Amino acid sequence: MTLLILFPVFLSQICCLIITQHNVKLKPDKIQIVEYTINKRAFGFQAQATINVTVTCEEDLRNSTTEVNTQSLVLYKCPSGVHELDSLQISLQTCPMVNVAWRSPKKIRYYGLVENEEFATLILKEKEYERTPSVRICSVKAILLNRGGSHLSTDQIPIPTNYIVTLVVWMVLSFLWLVNALCFRKHSNNLHKLLSALLMIKLVNLILAYIFWKEFDSKGRWSLQISIPYILCTSVFETMIFIVLMLAGEGWCIIWENPRLLKYYLVLSTSFFFMVICYKYIHKYFQGFAIVFASMMIYIAFKCSTISINTVKRNVTASNQFIDNHRLTYKSEITLKKRLNKKLRMFNYLQGLIIGLPCVLIVVESVASFLLVYNEWTRVLLKELLELSVMIYCCALFRLRDFTDYNSISINTPYHHNVVLLTPYRNIVYISSENDGLGPPENEPAQTSG
Repeated sequence: MTLLILFPVFLSQICCLIITQHNVKLKPDKIQIVEYTINKRAFGFQAQATINVTVTCEEDLRNSTTEVNTQSLVLYKCPSGVHELDSLQISLQTCPMVNVAWRSPKKIRYYGLVENEEFATLILKEKEYERTPSVRICSVKAILLNRGGSHLSTDQIPIPTNYIVTLVVWMVLSFLWLVNALCFRKHSNNLHKLLSALLMIKLVNLILAYIFWKEFDSKGRWSLQISIPYILCTSVFETMIFIVLMLAGEGWCIIWENPRLLKYYLVLSTSFFFMVICYKYIHKYFQGFAIVFASMMIYIAFKCSTISINTVKRNVTASNQFIDNHRLTYKSEITLKKRLNKKLRMFNYLQGLIIGLPCVLIVVESVASFLLVYNEWTRVLLKELLELSVMIYCCALFRLRDFTDYNSISINTPYHHNVVLLTPYRNIVYISSENDGLGPPENEPAQTSG
């Protein structure tokens, strides 16, 4: 139901983004920022960049109440930062007015060259006259070109190169992950397969991102065939990172064979997925909902990892007590404690990632929002480095390894013709190959047979 409600809004917003010519409603003494970039922000002009703006209105743009016709629609070029606080209360004193050429009574056009490098925003304003209509509907088409025919701002030109470099790094990481999967394919598990799918999604996402930006660089617009898959792929990857953290924190494929809270994970991740799409491509108000769902998933991952750590610790204590109470000894250096300690270290590292991820996200978002407003390529690079760091950490932590020596642990008994067998607790499904090393989940005695 949520998908059916949000999809038409989402599709209409995407269509508005990819069309360079759009309609605006102009009110007297109110300003309208000309949209020509990916979001409403200043455009970085290089020296000798060109500006081509055409405004076509349904009504006459000249006022006929005076003896001499006066232009009622004004175009300004404002320096960056002027419109950041409140675009409706903008002070145009620092914004030079642009002289436009009349093509017809209902159409004006401005074409000019930028002399120096600068960040600027084009703004339309309707002058208020006695016969000025309350609302004027106009069609605005803006084409801004830097040197070489690039439609990207100066701080966006390096972005396609960024994606090429990060794509190479991710391909190297995927190759190493594939080598690990082939070398230890007998020990493969579902968590490893999920991380493999996550790597493939990211590779596709980077390829689409490169095509997405190159298309806008050359044409000044996007096609639905590229923009929609890119948007969906980006949101799916961000959502699956939280799913991996929740499943791993619960101990899926580490302690338990099957996830026990899967339906809750699906509800939270689906809600977060749609909130991310709405925040990025519909309205920023959805950011609050996205943060709420992300915080809930991080809390669940942290809570589950804490429970898993306590479970392993109880297993270590119960196993040591059982060995000591029955005066048992190990035949080799491989003990239950060593195997369980490996799992314990894995959960401790995972919990460190879960705790550190929100802190790093806050720092990155703060730096990107306040210090890098007009440095788009650095913001993109920081985001990609964060995702790459998280993925490298997860791959190093959950890579396949040979634990065959720990699957069968030999124990010496003090009496002849006796056998000691540690079995899993009743009604609990543990990893099938490691049943002999897991004790009861609570402070109950292990089951023995002799």
